[in-house]
Amino acid sequence: MKKITILIVEDEQLVADDLRETLEYLGYIVPTMVATGEEAIVIVESLQPDLVLMDIRLAGEMDGVEASEQIQSRFNIPVVYLTANADRATLERVKATQPFGYILKPFDERILSTTIEIAVSRHQAEFEVQKALSTAQTDKHVAQSQSQQKSQYLYMAAHEFRNPLTTIRLGAEILKHYGDRLPEDKKQSQLSRIQSATEDLMYLLEDILTLGQAETGKIHYEPVSMDVVSFCREQVEALQMTVGEEYSIKFLVNSEQRNAYLDEKLLWHLLNNLLSNAIKYSPQGGEVLFTLYWEDNNVCFKVQDRGIGIPVEAQAEVFEPFQRAGNVGQIPGTGLGLAIVKQCVDMHEGSISFESVVDRGTTFVVKLPVKE
Repeated sequence: MKKITILIVEDEQLVADDLRETLEYLGYIVPTMVATGEEAIVIVESLQPDLVLMDIRLAGEMDGVEASEQIQSRFNIPVVYLTANADRATLERVKATQPFGYILKPFDERILSTTIEIAVSRHQAEFEVQKALSTAQTDKHVAQSQSQQKSQYLYMAAHEFRNPLTTIRLGAEILKHYGDRLPEDKKQSQLSRIQSATEDLMYLLEDILTLGQAETGKIHYEPVSMDVVSFCREQVEALQMTVGEEYSIKFLVNSEQRNAYLDEKLLWHLLNNLLSNAIKYSPQGGEVLFTLYWEDNNVCFKVQDRGIGIPVEAQAEVFEPFQRAGNVGQIPGTGLGLAIVKQCVDMHEGSISFESVVDRGTTFVVKLPVKE
């Protein structure tokens, strides 16, 4: 058990020496003794003792009561008065400083030891209570913040659902009331709009479910040994087939390495969202460059586009759910893609960074540690 360190503040040298011998005999540590309140404050700041034994009448301009007020308020260190002063006026001043004990001279060893032990124990108990209260207050603020954030996400999700649902409802009503009078091409147009809106809803639901599962720990990080080069090439080929000739995805491998332990499902979500975003925000006919390389025991994925870029004012919130920059215009999207990417990166204990210039494009770099 750690021994209690005590600072003695006493201007009578004989009394101070006697007190020091008694305390050391009782098993306490007395690192030094001072004679003034000013010295006491300086020493407390540097030594941080467990307790201060304070005389009231001291040499210097500051008496023990004033010194005690500063020590307890500035350093939160308990003070016990050891003094011959017991008049009513002095007691009232002492009470105002809320000391942890008051011992009259000449002191008794047992009373001295008991007072010190109770003072230190009480101070520790009060510290633990304050710590618990502070933790509870912090937890309360965090819970309130999370609740507000969830409410905001719910509102944003509802807003995102509104447009495709409105399209589906209007299209269905038109077909219901006027379907027998519409030419075939008009019917097909309404059906195509309904089908497209339905697909948008499915993508939105999938993104919300994926993000929610990641945040609540329902998606587990399960790394397996995999051929990263083949995995990336297959994903690029699948996306290229989807976008056809409207966009070009160029895949480069700048390493002779191929294998790493990664989570295939998380990596699929990560790359699919990065590449899909790069395509989505590129001009028609644009090229997306996807580079795979190894660096400092990390497998790295770099996705570059020459698209619309991310405005500086939107970059701080780029990984927050439902956040979309002001320059996206009519380009469809949920604002969930990069939030999912960030979750996938975090579950791999990796890092993600980006550089972006409006109208010149964006580059994302993901680094995932190569684990065995």
